[in-house]
Formats: sequence, structure tokens, C-alpha cells
Amino acid sequence: MLELLTAGQGFHIPAVTVLVIIFGMLLLAAYDVWRREVEDIAVVALLGLATIGLHVEGVTGLQWLNALLVAAIAFGLYLELGQQGILGGGDVKLSIVPAFVFGALHPMIGLWWIASTILIHQTFFAINARVNRTRTGIPHVPAMAVGALVTSLIFPATI
Repeated sequence: MLELLTAGQGFHIPAVTVLVIIFGMLLLAAYDVWRREVEDIAVVALLGLATIGLHVEGVTGLQWLNALLVAAIAFGLYLELGQQGILGGGDVKLSIVPAFVFGALHPMIGLWWIASTILIHQTFFAINARVNRTRTGIPHVPAMAVGALVTSLIFPATI
């Protein structure tokens, strides 16, 4: 499907960067479940790896623009959810990293990641509320990591 989106546009597929980000998201998901927080240094490190990875893998100027736009959309949406108390500040900051990387592949892939992650989180929340008969919050980073995995499986040329 990625080939259909990027046909004739000269886009580069930063496969190694995608894999590094997925691995980093999985590590942060485990940490978020354990500690219920995301450290600022982890977000900065993962964003740095993403930026360096995209540069080394030679993405085009248009891909950089797409990445920044999708990251801005993710940040704005997550900031609104954070202000409503649905998500924490670490989730808001971390949201830009996968959105940035998947947005560099194609804006629609980045938007797919945002939508699928929120849908996965709401599904986890509904299951948790049903099983535990309580509406307590759950960590969001695992949903982000699963969303990244789902996105890379839906668009297999990303890895």
C-alpha cells in the first residue's frame, strides 16, 4: 500500500529508523506500565535517534516537511487530550516521535498512526473498565507502541 501512496514521488523509506522507533516505543511502553510515567530524557533521546536516522537514510525535503506537519498535528491533538486529563504530559511529548517518523513516510501513514493509537487506547480502556469494573486511567504508551506495530504491519514496506 505504501508503494501506491508514494508512487513517482521519489520518497525514501527509512526502514531502519522505523524499526529503531518501534523498539524504543516497546521499551518505553514497558517502562510506562511499570512506572506510569515517561521520562523527558527518553523522549529527547528517541526524537534525536529519529532525526539522525531520517537524515542518514536520506529522506527528501518534502518528507521532512510532512514529518513536521504530522508531528504538529499529533502534538496539538494530544495536547488537547492532555488538557482534558485523558493523557499525561509524557504522552503528549512522546506522541511527536512516532508521528514524526511515520509522517516522513507519508502524511496519511502518520495520520493513520495517530488514529489507530487512539482507537487502540480506547479499546484497552473499555476492556479494562469492563474487567475491573472501574474507569481508572491506563498507561497510553503501550497503545502507542501497538499502534506503531500495527501501522508497520498495515504498511509493510515501512520495515
